Amino acid sequence: MEEAAPAGTSSGPNPVCEVGMRHPRDRHRMRPVEGHDHVWVCQRHSIYAQLVSEETAGALERGDAYPMHDGGAGLVVRQGDERQGGIILYYRAA
Repeated sequence: MEEAAPAGTSSGPNPVCEVGMRHPRDRHRMRPVEGHDHVWVCQRHSIYAQLVSEETAGALERGDAYPMHDGGAGLVVRQGDERQGGIILYYRAA
């Protein structure tokens, strides 16, 4: 898992939850995951987001296996916006 920005730097505001992007009446932001830089979680929908390099994001498609920030097995949900030279990747537990 690659980080696009150095540890300890801001990667901008918390991203909008992936579900909220598709359903405007459920639009809300994700929260940072403690102990992990550039990783966010939506507790309501059990979706995570992580800032990854463009190369990493380009190699992954919806449904691909993706190692979660905590070492668990995950699945790619979608790619998000560009930020700080990287791409926000949305994923969930497998």
